[in-house]
Amino acid sequence: MASLRGNGNQLFSWLFADSSVTSLIGKIENYPAIIQSNMVHEAYQDLSMLQIYRTSVIGAVDINPVSYTINCRSSTEVKADEIAQAVYDSINRKLDNKKLAKCNVNPCIYEETNHYNTPIDVVVYNNI
Repeated sequence: MASLRGNGNQLFSWLFADSSVTSLIGKIENYPAIIQSNMVHEAYQDLSMLQIYRTSVIGAVDINPVSYTINCRSSTEVKADEIAQAVYDSINRKLDNKKLAKCNVNPCIYEETNHYNTPIDVVVYNNI
């Protein structure tokens, strides 16, 4: 079986390398605030950030698509949507290293502890 974080790492790499995305989010220890986890540590909840986590099962990764959610979090709805737009523009239909990403942006939601969140559903297709 392939790495459980394989495609998540690819999403992380694409987003980390795109200054149009990283310029909109905060920093954690001088690095863009991109977290690969289904939980955000309390110390980082006030940052504008990206949170990436897998939402589908993993089987034969070499042929099956794998789904992820990227939460675009910020203190305002407008900023969360702006971050989501930059993420969408960066990775939707991106083809690299035999992987293709397809994105759908969901409506922004208010979350008491993390302010606003515009989630993006991403499906990564392998061996394209």
